[in-house]
Amino acid sequence: MLTNPPRLKKLAISFIRVPALVLMFFALLLLLTQHSLIYHPSSYGKTYTLELPKGAVALDYNTNQGAQRSFYIPPRNSEIKAPDRIWVMFGGNGTRALDWADFIADCPLKNDAFVLIEYPGYGFCKGSASPKSIEESAEKAVSLVGNNLHLAQTDLESRLNIAAHSIGCGAALNFAVQHSPGKVVLIAPFTTLRDMARRVVGMPLCYLLLSNFDNRTRIRELAASPRPPAITIFHGAEDTIIPERMGRELALISPKITRFESVPDADHNDVVSAARFRIFGTMDRERE
Repeated sequence: MLTNPPRLKKLAISFIRVPALVLMFFALLLLLTQHSLIYHPSSYGKTYTLELPKGAVALDYNTNQGAQRSFYIPPRNSEIKAPDRIWVMFGGNGTRALDWADFIADCPLKNDAFVLIEYPGYGFCKGSASPKSIEESAEKAVSLVGNNLHLAQTDLESRLNIAAHSIGCGAALNFAVQHSPGKVVLIAPFTTLRDMARRVVGMPLCYLLLSNFDNRTRIRELAASPRPPAITIFHGAEDTIIPERMGRELALISPKITRFESVPDADHNDVVSAARFRIFGTMDRERE
């Protein structure tokens, strides 16, 4: 018996409509929730001062997101007038600026200072994190440090170095292309945020990403700059969140300025601690 053509047409439309509606639902859900999937801000409690490293100075300033507070950690050697190096530190998407405190406490570089960048919406900061808002905050924080230390812009720039973990690597590289850092230390970086979205939601939903950190492009730009930094990438061999292959891929973009170091048995969350003494060695090494 032949199937009724109009009925067959209705069935075909139904088979197409249902998946399309499901896809549209997930697309709308992703558009509405993607910020909370990328950033996981948290605040400090009333006893946050207990987390402050010795000599820490609050950096208070305003951006388009409102009032911001990052932190400056001066050199432990109080006899020097200005730090040998100023490390601008960018954390992961679920960490606060002061979560670098233990790392800094272990750091043997007594003549180096640290600027801990707090993201908008994190810690005491107002607003919402995004590539643009983080970059604006980092620029204001570092400029404030330069003013407080009475450093001319060229003198400030000559001391800048950068270290970052996870999503902070994207923010760090955006900052780096606007400056001339001597060194860039990337810990568990991804290739692009869109590649990460593809791992989580697949195609074509990953193209709904509204803002993207593109670490591939930033490294190419740094390699082509007049004074490219020495880049070192550390990546946990057991990282299941951002696979080690992404770090290796970034290192291959410009092998002349980039070195890759695998960290055996380390995953995404403990790689900073596991590799800290190797990282300190890289930070202290003369510019290659």
